[in-house]
Amino acid sequence: MLTTSAIALHTSSLATYVRKKMLYMKHRNKKNVCIIYGQEASKVADLKTSPTITFNLKREDGTWFGYREVEKLASLSGIHLRTGCFCNPGACAKYLGLSHSDLVSNFEAGHVCWDDNDVIKGKPTGAVRISFGYISTYQDAEEFLKFLQSSFVSKPIASSNGHTLSMNTLNLVDNQSQQVVPDVRLKSIIIYPVKSCQGFSVQSWPLAAGGLKYDREWLLQGSGGEILTQKKVPELASIRTLINLELGKLFVESPKRKDKLQISLLENLTHLTAEVDVYGQRYEVESYDENVNTWFSEAIGRHCTFMRCSSSKKSLCTSTGQNGRLCRDTRSKLSFVNEGQLLLISEESVSDLNSRLSSSNGNGKQHVLVDAMRFRPNIVISGSTPYREDNWKRLHIGDAYFTSMGGCNRCQMINLHQNAGQVIKSKEPLATLASYRREKGKILFGVLLNYEDGSSGEETVAERWLQVGQEVHTSTE
Repeated sequence: MLTTSAIALHTSSLATYVRKKMLYMKHRNKKNVCIIYGQEASKVADLKTSPTITFNLKREDGTWFGYREVEKLASLSGIHLRTGCFCNPGACAKYLGLSHSDLVSNFEAGHVCWDDNDVIKGKPTGAVRISFGYISTYQDAEEFLKFLQSSFVSKPIASSNGHTLSMNTLNLVDNQSQQVVPDVRLKSIIIYPVKSCQGFSVQSWPLAAGGLKYDREWLLQGSGGEILTQKKVPELASIRTLINLELGKLFVESPKRKDKLQISLLENLTHLTAEVDVYGQRYEVESYDENVNTWFSEAIGRHCTFMRCSSSKKSLCTSTGQNGRLCRDTRSKLSFVNEGQLLLISEESVSDLNSRLSSSNGNGKQHVLVDAMRFRPNIVISGSTPYREDNWKRLHIGDAYFTSMGGCNRCQMINLHQNAGQVIKSKEPLATLASYRREKGKILFGVLLNYEDGSSGEETVAERWLQVGQEVHTSTE
């Protein structure tokens, strides 16, 4: 008979078993992996303990895995967790050892509930929690422990093609790094005028202070003030865009609208300015009349406002990576991009990823292959070697120069793809990338670039263009 006491005994038994296994987990240097909160070591075997385990994970060097990283990888394994402070900031501060000054400092750094600032100044800002219920099984517990062991316990990982990585740090230099790259060329140029909508490919395109001209210069804002992206509104993926420079117009199409929207690049604005916040960056925006807003609202099935970037408010970066190159750039002029001005993807890196996807699909799983467009790049190059772009610091294409801002941190967006007009979500390619492209809480693929326009202040410089087929010159210094 299923009684309350029987359920309590069952869930406590599972939690006790998992706690003991977690406490025994060690890195190769014998350092503990799991830090469990609210449970005295002497009471770990007590079957009357809670069926909930709250914990954080440490790397072998003593630094913390962020709870967002744990959550992201768990979701790829079909494991559901809770992360953060669980609506209990007092207990969170107590168990994490956060002082009043730490809390104030975190707030001043922009940390709020649900953001990705899971580690600030070397301290976690939240934790991970798992809970067992009456339907949980021993197999569920074992799967969770296997997930921790395979994803967070340090051990060397060697691939068959020479790209050898440790668990926690990318090896950015492969066996081919000392060879001369014969002929790296610009293969594709892609512009995305409206954030999270489809882009279009061109043979040549002008550059502006913010990167590719008109790239992500428009966005849609929800009725609650939130910025709409494909994560929240998959219908955005079906909206097609095109800019005709000669006509000076942006054309927008949607399968839910019979008419094609035409927006002048110079007119149509109401000139009503406002400020919006996009991933911590403040922007001045201008809006359009209600006819334009109605068109987009019907296209995505919810009320929204169409906005154009007028300018970005420059501010200092508050989250700097260990090597100084994994920081979101807020010093340069940005349109509505998430991080750097442009994203570069290498065809050779995509091919290497596909070879790994093919290998992992050999056990009867559905065959999944991706192309460069899955990653929403601005420029695609060919003629390099896999992941060689990780080491580049500067690029020279035609008469334009670019600075590398480091790797692009990938999220679930790359698991979305369209099939017969439907947006399909899977675990790939993010799950495979997570197995060999992780660095300090990030899953990296592609590199972010900033355009060096050569201007200072109000100085005007000659317009430069990128052209498909141009040679790409790179420097690692």
